[in-house]
Amino acid sequence: IPSPEELSAQVEKEKTDDKTKHTSSQVLMIFLLFSLISGGLDALEFIGKKTMDVIAEGDPGFKKTKGLMNRNSTLSQVLREAKEREEQQKAENITSETDKKAHYGMLFDEFQGLSHLEALEILSRESEANVKSVLTTLFGEELVKLKQVLQGIKEPFSLMEFDDEVEDDMKGDDGEDFVKELTDVLERLQISTSADKLSKARKKAFNHITNIKLQSENPQQEEEEEKEQKTPVTKCSVEEAHLLAITSLAEFTARSIEQFHKTAEILLHCNTEGVTATEQAQVLSQVTIVICKEVSLLSKMFTSCLTTIGANEKGEVLNPLITSIFLEASNSASYIQDAFQLLMPVLEVSHIQRTVELAQ
Repeated sequence: IPSPEELSAQVEKEKTDDKTKHTSSQVLMIFLLFSLISGGLDALEFIGKKTMDVIAEGDPGFKKTKGLMNRNSTLSQVLREAKEREEQQKAENITSETDKKAHYGMLFDEFQGLSHLEALEILSRESEANVKSVLTTLFGEELVKLKQVLQGIKEPFSLMEFDDEVEDDMKGDDGEDFVKELTDVLERLQISTSADKLSKARKKAFNHITNIKLQSENPQQEEEEEKEQKTPVTKCSVEEAHLLAITSLAEFTARSIEQFHKTAEILLHCNTEGVTATEQAQVLSQVTIVICKEVSLLSKMFTSCLTTIGANEKGEVLNPLITSIFLEASNSASYIQDAFQLLMPVLEVSHIQRTVELAQ
């Protein structure tokens, strides 16, 4: 028979063993729970990444849109990165099919769109810094008065709206109306500037549209119209028509950015009389509206042509091409509007320069 001391020691040992087992069980449960949670998070991360990949594959402009979410990046940086990705993809997949594939970013850069955008960003940053520097040197009534004028300059940049609806009958739109309207608006800036390059890009796009349309008509009528147009008629596939559409949008957008860049340079280096910086801001807002409406019109004209010549194509072939044109047109309008916003500090500096000159 165990003594009382031995019984007490045995009870204590059993309690200790129970605690050890309980503690071990707790540790095991915590470990399993942690593993489960960790595994769940890994699974969620995997699902999230796959979802992003699927979206990116289905939406060619997703990466650009996602890039614009990073406020630390300028538009030119985002576009340059997109162009570099396109170059890498093209280098990795050199085939006859990919040679025909339209790469908006690369085309935009080929037309010097990136160069003009970067130059405009530099002018805008320098102008913004100059405005801030001037504001720190003013006090009292002078400061209040300048801030009021600068606020007036800012308003057209925040109130810009445009209706991208176009008329159903687009057959005869050769761009002449656009050129006339743009020229008339630019004259109101009262600076020495023209829209020759932008006008040529618009007319070039119309020539592409004309050629695409002609290939879908009967041969006899095609020959007659070829003589009238004095433009060589070339047969093209839906892929080639898509390439012409994206090329035209890239060139038109690049020329629009160039127009804003050249305008900014002139505003900073000329003395305009008879028009205020606020009025010029309103004019440039109208210029942006005119250009963006034309981008929308071009996209609809190209997709209309694509629908006609691709009537016998399967939906999975034609629909992505049409979607791509509308997507790049939307991106183009966004780039043009962003470039317009870069002009605000330039106009503010222009006003300050005029004020100083008048005071001397």
